[in-house]
Amino acid sequence: MEELDEHLLQHRLLCNSMPHTWTEFFARFGQLKPVQLLSIPPILQGRNTLVTAPTAGGKTEAIVAPICERLLANRWPGLSVLMITPTRALVNDLFARLESPFHQLSIGLGRKTADNSDVQKRGLQFLITTPESTESMLTFHRERLINVKAVVIDEIHILDGTARGDQLKMVLKRLNRFLQSKGVDSRVFDLQIVAMSATVSDPKRLASGFLGSDVSIVSIAGQRRIESRVIEATGTDEERVQIVVNEISNFGDACKVLVFVNSRNQVDKLPSLFKTGPFKNFAVFGHHGSLSKEKREDTEARFKMEQRAICVTTMTLEVGIDIGDIDLVVCIEPPFSLSSFLQRIGRGCRRRQGITRVLCVYREFASKIVFESLIRQASIGIPSGPSVPFRRSVLIQQVLAYLQQVEKNRRTAKQFIATFCDELHPPLQTGSVLQTLSEMVSLKLLDEKNGIYQPAAKGWDFIQSSRIFSNLAQTQIGTSIIDADTGRTIATVSSIDQNAFGVRIAGKSYKLLQSENSRRLLVRADGSHQNMPVYDRHSIAYAFDVGVAIAGHLVIPYTSIAYFKSGDCITFFTWLGKLQNVAIANSLKRTFPSAIASSFAIRIPKFSAELIIPSIRLAIEQFTTTHPFSLAKIERIVDLGPNYSMFSPEMKRLSCEDWLDLHFLKLWSENLHTIVEVTTESELGRRLVHLT
Repeated sequence: MEELDEHLLQHRLLCNSMPHTWTEFFARFGQLKPVQLLSIPPILQGRNTLVTAPTAGGKTEAIVAPICERLLANRWPGLSVLMITPTRALVNDLFARLESPFHQLSIGLGRKTADNSDVQKRGLQFLITTPESTESMLTFHRERLINVKAVVIDEIHILDGTARGDQLKMVLKRLNRFLQSKGVDSRVFDLQIVAMSATVSDPKRLASGFLGSDVSIVSIAGQRRIESRVIEATGTDEERVQIVVNEISNFGDACKVLVFVNSRNQVDKLPSLFKTGPFKNFAVFGHHGSLSKEKREDTEARFKMEQRAICVTTMTLEVGIDIGDIDLVVCIEPPFSLSSFLQRIGRGCRRRQGITRVLCVYREFASKIVFESLIRQASIGIPSGPSVPFRRSVLIQQVLAYLQQVEKNRRTAKQFIATFCDELHPPLQTGSVLQTLSEMVSLKLLDEKNGIYQPAAKGWDFIQSSRIFSNLAQTQIGTSIIDADTGRTIATVSSIDQNAFGVRIAGKSYKLLQSENSRRLLVRADGSHQNMPVYDRHSIAYAFDVGVAIAGHLVIPYTSIAYFKSGDCITFFTWLGKLQNVAIANSLKRTFPSAIASSFAIRIPKFSAELIIPSIRLAIEQFTTTHPFSLAKIERIVDLGPNYSMFSPEMKRLSCEDWLDLHFLKLWSENLHTIVEVTTESELGRRLVHLT
């Protein structure tokens, strides 16, 4: 009874603390969710706050309501709140979701993306936008932001660790510095930053990267219960899809199905194969990043509208684009990270409270092990791993954007360092800024005179191009596939056989008509050609969190190295993921030239088991002198940012070596205490062999 009374009292106190917004945001609910009870007080106090909680936990209301309460209670003038979200689709979703309560509260709500702009809207107070549009306003129209008091970052985990996330960190620092410089009566203005995220491994690290050191962290543990099936499907694509179709039909109530694959190639091939058996009359769609914007958005809208439909997609639909309620998620082959797996399964079964359903389909036994490991780890959470560095290539864009933003378009190195290097995690070193400035002078992007930097001719070209807004991967350069009947671009492919008679894109077949030039190819829909070629294969190495998940699934302590012998070779398992294993193997090559790295293991001929741990430790100690990535093209493993290609060879080497988290690797190697030999005849040994 006392607990009930205390709970009611807490609700009453929060209700009283939000006289302007309680009714519009919470009155229709029976009670507040845990994330709302814990998040509202620090946000009302104006504190920087990170809120992490599982999907559909009520995070949006927990953050937006108290921000709106502050806006109304303090009568913030003009555009006073920015809400930044990763994609234009999410901007539109949030706008539609918040439009009604904001209208009731008489708060001017708007959105700004490449497609919509309400920045000139009369009475605008709360703007939903993207990192790129925020950059655009700050760089070219900074006075529009002079009244901003708070920034809300939605789905921050999607941006964290990416080039876009690096950009957003800088944009927030530049915005805060600009507001401080414009403070009334020299008042130091502290911008309130509030962020929401799915459950993450290290909320403190995430918070320090975007929100600073003085931050309140609200973490609600737990994941929805996973109802999973792991099935084998071998043979041709047609045979594999038939197995999947039969399994989907066993769920009975699966009317909306989202099928994730790992390549655009499969999206182009598979959709039409699903129109069979009980799904013969279903609407079937394909979705991937090479499709034109118009084609993608049309697919998203039609899939959302359909009651009985299947959509085959790459990671492009991992992000929370509104595609309606999904009854079942299918993963054909495992994704390459645990975080990606959590994003995928989080898209499904929101009508089934507390449960998410996933069908996992593998061809090789190794993929079965990965799936089982991911499912187990999903209920535990994402493990802490190596830090992702701030990408030097992002500094190219940020230096030029900052110069465009400031008066007279000039700054000293000291001013760049003061703006870019303060309270950032992982830290951006002063040396990295100075090296990048020197590199940009060499590239003729900057002019430097008497220690003062300003854009050079190439720098102004960069500023005046779309590259100044964004650190998204550059638009794919290749052949545009044009629908001859509508004139619309269907997709862009990297290459195509001009002698081919047709092409399949997103599951649909097109007959090739004629080539207007090397960059434009006319096609016409033709459903009769099911054997037409597809294009654009790609693959990604497994990440660190997958290795940890597999070690846990196989009940191998993380402080132990498992190994097996095969002929004169030893294969030992570190579970570190491809990037770290490549670094260690390349360092080992000084003594053992035949060392080869995979995502989970390192293989060395004519090697002794007793040397495994000391050799690993020595290899890590030598990282400062061996340049461990000099023999590897790590741009195939990690995202180095779209401007990386501009760098000189030496700057590329430094940019790659930034990805070595020496502190993490040294701590890991120091905690290695045992090596365990596994025979290939044992059950564990057979599993390890499959993982090499």
